[in-house]
Amino acid sequence: MSEELKLKLEELEQLSIKISDNISDGHYDEIVQLDLKRQNIIKSINPNHAISFKNEISNLLKTNVSQVREVEKNISKFKGNTNYSLECFAAYKK
Repeated sequence: MSEELKLKLEELEQLSIKISDNISDGHYDEIVQLDLKRQNIIKSINPNHAISFKNEISNLLKTNVSQVREVEKNISKFKGNTNYSLECFAAYKK
């Protein structure tokens, strides 16, 4: 993700938090200004940034799925080793 997009998204997050806080505190007069800033940031985001961000998320998802499968294999292998060990212990008890 480009640094510019990252900064804009962080700024959007902060503005959203401020808007939420102002609503909770009853400071409605400040909300319009904050929302206008938020809308301007949204308009300034280049669609190519969104595509790039989507691609990064897709890659993260693929990596995550791969890592989950690897962990599942390791767990399965560990369970198999554990069962074998338990069977050995049980055999020695007899």
